[in-house]
Amino acid sequence: MNYGLPYMGSKNKIAEWVVGHFPEKKHFYDLFAGGCAVTHCAMLKSKFKTFTINDISKMTEFFTDAISGKYADERRWISREDFSRLKDNDEYVRICWSFGNKGENYLYSKEIEPWKKALHHACVYGDFSLMEEFGIRTDGTKIDIKKNAAEYKEKYIRWYLKNVLKTSAEYERLRSNLEAKIKDNSEKLRAYLLEGLRKAGKTAAEVNRFLGTNGMAGHYFGRSQWEFPTREVYIKLQSLLYLPENYDEIYGLQSLYESLQSLQRLERLQSLESLQRLERLQSLQSLESLQSLQKFRGDYRNVKIQPDSLIYCDIPYKNTAEYSDGGFDHESFYDWAEKQREPVIISEYAMPEERFERIDFIKKRSLLFSGSNLFHEEGLFVPKTQIEKGIFTVKKKEWKQLELL
Repeated sequence: MNYGLPYMGSKNKIAEWVVGHFPEKKHFYDLFAGGCAVTHCAMLKSKFKTFTINDISKMTEFFTDAISGKYADERRWISREDFSRLKDNDEYVRICWSFGNKGENYLYSKEIEPWKKALHHACVYGDFSLMEEFGIRTDGTKIDIKKNAAEYKEKYIRWYLKNVLKTSAEYERLRSNLEAKIKDNSEKLRAYLLEGLRKAGKTAAEVNRFLGTNGMAGHYFGRSQWEFPTREVYIKLQSLLYLPENYDEIYGLQSLYESLQSLQRLERLQSLESLQRLERLQSLQSLESLQSLQKFRGDYRNVKIQPDSLIYCDIPYKNTAEYSDGGFDHESFYDWAEKQREPVIISEYAMPEERFERIDFIKKRSLLFSGSNLFHEEGLFVPKTQIEKGIFTVKKKEWKQLELL
């Protein structure tokens, strides 16, 4: 079961675990609602009579729009250009078509985009013409795509190399020992630049001053985030360093390097994430008549809390870069939480032990990095003042600890 909106930092995978710790009350407040996964789950569990969601972003409106059926007929394909043009005014585009649901960068890499567009046209519009351009005949079903994945991948890569990269390099030659070739070619180009630096008797710092940049020389001469200069920069560097080859000649090697990189990314063709996100969004329509829901957008301290309520706070986690809004005053929040007369449950990695009691935790894999094996202990905390005053009673039950993959 998926809960809430696709969103960076979503509690979708642990929503049931979180809601399982909530005492039954009449009113529920989700004051840092984000993608509203916890509210969605709580609504389906029928633990509360009314629900209030609040966030400083537009996500609460996005959630209620989804419930009201605004996206029932959403079928658009959003290109990279569409995303740049629409993201500031269209929350659906900003969230569902951005990488990691962060609302910043486009969902697909430039190498994958033509494939995803063809797949979208086939699955959503029933139009197979773009697939046929790749030499692929498919019915567009997941079963067929999965069954013939290797064949379709190869045909698409051949099409991409010929029509987009416009390289004469053969697929088989590029695919052979791919990782080794990428490393070898990048090292040759980097060595050429380093030799030019050495023979000219210059330093990376002098290159930065010459170009008027702060640290770009590190990309040209170092291994971390290495890149080859653009034509304009290369020609400029020829007046400072010993770089005898003209750009077009040396770029032949660079072009092969870029082709290899593109091919490597193409080897990891994925499913149609945009369609999966849309289906998840459309599924929220079933909530429309379930419960009373009120939304706010603003400071959590401005939401008036009624008696007989449960307050849930999924605050921006301290000392992490997981949220981009920044500027959250944790100390002020701690003070606010301790003063509440209704029980408060807070999601965080860690909180001041002298002020808050961790009632449970779950091991959760970090989603910020693809393939990451980094786990966090995501905890649920309550103010110790509330335990002392009897506002919140800690359950004696031992909750099962899970390792969430």
